[in-house]
Amino acid sequence: MITKNKHHAVAAQYLCDFCSEPVSNPLCPFCLATEIEAWLTLYPDLRKKLLPRMKNYLNQVDYSVLDSTQCIKCGNRRASVCPYCFTEFVLRELKKLEANKIILTEFFQFFNFDFDHTEYSSEAEKLGII
Repeated sequence: MITKNKHHAVAAQYLCDFCSEPVSNPLCPFCLATEIEAWLTLYPDLRKKLLPRMKNYLNQVDYSVLDSTQCIKCGNRRASVCPYCFTEFVLRELKKLEANKIILTEFFQFFNFDFDHTEYSSEAEKLGII
């Protein structure tokens, strides 16, 4: 946990369980998974294959009320994994499932949390997806 003292108020910022960076975009992986699940309704065959993998991942996420950032969507303290790490996992799974270029392009349009364009965005550029 990182704490900062500004104007005599102490604010807590928790680190991602995977990358150990501060969770600066506090959208929990459960809410993000719900959004990805909604998008996948456009691709029912892919949805059948990807959802069990996402659920398995989410079952492994260790979150507790005391050690997680509060999610800005659901309000629960379960943003223990940053959106970048979760979407990176989903992208890897999409590639393992051999999702086509259109699907990968859409995924990047809707769920790209690589704001610095240093990680998976670079790979996407090389693949001609973005």
